[in-house]
Amino acid sequence: RAAANYVYKNSKHINSIGISWGETLTTFVQEYPYELKEDIKVVPLEGGMGRKKVEIHANQLAYELAKKMGAEYSLLYAPAIVESEELLNHLLSMEDINSVIEEGKHVDMALISLGNPFENSTLKSLGYIDDHEIQQLRDLGVVGDIGFRFFDSLGNKVENPFDKKIVGMSLDDIKNIDKVIAIVSGTYKADALLAMLRGGYIDVLVTDEDTATTVIRKNR
Repeated sequence: RAAANYVYKNSKHINSIGISWGETLTTFVQEYPYELKEDIKVVPLEGGMGRKKVEIHANQLAYELAKKMGAEYSLLYAPAIVESEELLNHLLSMEDINSVIEEGKHVDMALISLGNPFENSTLKSLGYIDDHEIQQLRDLGVVGDIGFRFFDSLGNKVENPFDKKIVGMSLDDIKNIDKVIAIVSGTYKADALLAMLRGGYIDVLVTDEDTATTVIRKNR
């Protein structure tokens, strides 16, 4: 609700909003008030995540948020994770897909959340990563992800087998967006949140008191 109120009050001069995926952002959209902002366009920052829990996919959230805003929206007609680099390159060569990804890179405001692949992981619960892959990520020094883009404790990109199979924003793309709003809840995400703050990705943070306190303690 706090994040919804912030975006509602600070989107007067915004022409485009990008939104990622996940449970936290789903709740954000549910809390967002109805208004009329026909001059805004909402863009998904990743492709769909498969057939499970469609309600938390970026496409669905872009549609639902645009509906509440009375705004326009784009849809990214591609899965978030494809089977090979060749298929990724083929999809990116398609005008309908590439144009939405380019829109995402140039939004005025991005709404993101963070994931912890090792605890309460939505990626694991939906079957996108297994225990072996989770251990690989741990061995690589991963502490969290944004839209399946994994990073270490300093917010640096971690090279991993998924990188060349993802349809969506890179960490560099996210950093280059003018205003990135992170909506993060849960102390188990504190390491990921601290890494993103250290990496300079976040312009506005909306979080709960326990998570904020944990981040401050870990940064001492």
